[in-house]
Amino acid sequence: MLLLIIAQPSGAFEGDYILDERFKIGMEKARSGQPIDQYVLGNMYLRGRGTRVDHPKALRWFLLAAKQGHRKAAYRVGYLYLYGKGVARSPRRALRRFRQAARVGYAPAQYELGKLFLSGAAGKRDTAKALKWLVKAKVANYAPAEAAFNRLVRRMVKLRKSSPPVFLPDATN
Repeated sequence: MLLLIIAQPSGAFEGDYILDERFKIGMEKARSGQPIDQYVLGNMYLRGRGTRVDHPKALRWFLLAAKQGHRKAAYRVGYLYLYGKGVARSPRRALRRFRQAARVGYAPAQYELGKLFLSGAAGKRDTAKALKWLVKAKVANYAPAEAAFNRLVRRMVKLRKSSPPVFLPDATN
């Protein structure tokens, strides 16, 4: 039992060392300007891997990658703006970045975009656009989108059943 306790701190130190080294290498690679490396470094700052959690620095690296078309980085920028992590909360800016990632087929961004259109948090509520993006994410087998889509359809069916019938004016008049 004593050996197990003594061995534990050593393993934790090794893991820290490995993460620190990965962070240093990640920083060097990200400075080269490659979007994948900038995204990886942004994730290290976002999750505190090899460094402390630093949302403003994560945002900086994600923005650099997103401007070069990295879809996951664009999604992360949207996430940071939507939840106000390291920046002032801005659903409108989140919408812009989610749209960037969604247009190139990134299902989590399509899902978030659908939710934003449904909630109206970033502008006028638009159920048709919400359905469009939720369906795209659902077709990509993104489970949260499937659940959100099903809830929305059930709610729409329920509303339709509870609404009084609409009578259109007679066209002959």
